Amino acid sequence: MSQNIQFEWNPKGFSECLQGLSGTVQREAEKIASRADSYLVKGSGFHVEMSSEPRFQDSSYGVTRPVARVIANDDETSKEEAENKILSKAVGK
Repeated sequence: MSQNIQFEWNPKGFSECLQGLSGTVQREAEKIASRADSYLVKGSGFHVEMSSEPRFQDSSYGVTRPVARVIANDDETSKEEAENKILSKAVGK
């Protein structure tokens, strides 16, 4: 027996749900930064920067979602990331 169910897309509500996860997004990015710091030989490590941006088709609905970026604190850390891919290692761990 099949049933036909209709959903109404509510982009503002979806955005609100995603914004409610911003703390989780930030915590997970901080875990990645911490793991990446453990691979460092030189440099002062990484930090997390949060923003709220449109992704995918968000801009067509006028909504945003939380975005976390793991950023190198200095040039030595950036160089080590470029040469040894420590952020990729930290994500895969």
